[in-house]
Order: sequence, then structure tokens, then C-alpha cells
Amino acid sequence: LKGSNFGSSHPACGCCGAAGRVNAMGRGDSRGRSRSRSRDRSRSRDRSRKDSRSPSGDRKKKPSDYGVDTMKITDDDAAFILGKGGKTKEKISRVSEAEIELFERDLILEIRGSKLQRRRAKKYAEGVMAQRTGPVHISTEYDDGDLTMLQVPQEAVGFVTGRAGNFLRTIEEEWQTLMFFCEVGGGSRNKDYEKLAIFGDTRGRRGAELLVLSAVETKVP
Repeated sequence: LKGSNFGSSHPACGCCGAAGRVNAMGRGDSRGRSRSRSRDRSRSRDRSRKDSRSPSGDRKKKPSDYGVDTMKITDDDAAFILGKGGKTKEKISRVSEAEIELFERDLILEIRGSKLQRRRAKKYAEGVMAQRTGPVHISTEYDDGDLTMLQVPQEAVGFVTGRAGNFLRTIEEEWQTLMFFCEVGGGSRNKDYEKLAIFGDTRGRRGAELLVLSAVETKVP
């Protein structure tokens, strides 16, 4: 068997070269698809970041009577207006639609917005501060089309208020309102009822009113 190729290495053939090229092409396609997916994900993240930013064109246009008012307050008032985690200040700003900045070092409350927004914010801030020292006294001048007054039976006042005011705060949060018990005018106080003032837009006041009336009915059927 001279001249036999049994002991020699396998000769190069066309099929092996083709297989190598196919494998290389497969790896190339895989890398190409991977790079394509990576680029797609990158573009998606870029679009997401762009969408999350508020374009300047969406900003509200300032009203023609836009201005700035300031209130000088005490250190105790500052803590009361700020509230836990700044929530009370945010609530006053949200309900009045005014921009509010509290400068704790100078004890100045700065209110920015239209004339009506500033008037409402100042009124709400005064009401919140008044709660610290006693009952809030309000007059007919308090109503800028943003006030609903409810009579709450004396025996239901504690139930409506909730522990540490939690029930009222929950209603305020849900309906974007500001609420506190008050005395109206300079007349004598009614021992059978307490007046509850609800400030906010029409929808918010109605929603809050229904929840309060439901609580009163539960306590005093």
C-alpha cells in the first residue's frame, strides 16, 4: 500500500472553508445585531430622558397682574406654615395656585402670582398661623369665590377632625383643599355647632363637603 494517504492529515477541501466562512458570518451577524440592539436601547433612553424634561413651551405664561408680596412672620409662625416636611407650605401654594418661598433666616414669606393668587395665599397663610394661638376668625371678606362653610354638630367635631387632625388632612390631600374650624364675624359662639371653612376650587370643595357630611352622619345619625 505504498503511496496511501491513510497516515497523512486531512486534505483541505471546499466544504471546510465554506463552513469556516459561514461560522464567521454568523458571528459577524450576531455582533451586528447586538450592536444594533445596543444603539436602539441608547436611542430609547435618550428619547425617555428628553420626554421626562418639561419643554420650556409648556411653562405657564405669567398673568398680566403678576407680582410679589411679602409677609413678615415670627419664628413660631414659620415652623407652623412650613409644616412637617414642608407639606403645609406646599398645600397653601397648591390651593392658592401661587408660588410661595419661606426665607427662614429672614423670617419672610414671599408670595408670587396674580393679584388674586397672592390674596388667597396670604389669606390661607394667615388662617394657618391663627390656628397656632386660638380659633380662626374670618369675615365675609375672606370669600373670593373659594370658600364653603359647613356647620358641624359639636358632638361630631372631634370625629371629623380625627386624631391630631389626620382626617381633615386626608380630605385636604385627596381634594386639594385647605380646611379649618373657625369663628365667623364678631357674634357669640354657637355652642351646638362649629363652623368648618373649606377653601379650594368648586370641585374640591364639593368633594370635601361630601366626605365631611358623611362623617357627621356616621357620628350623629
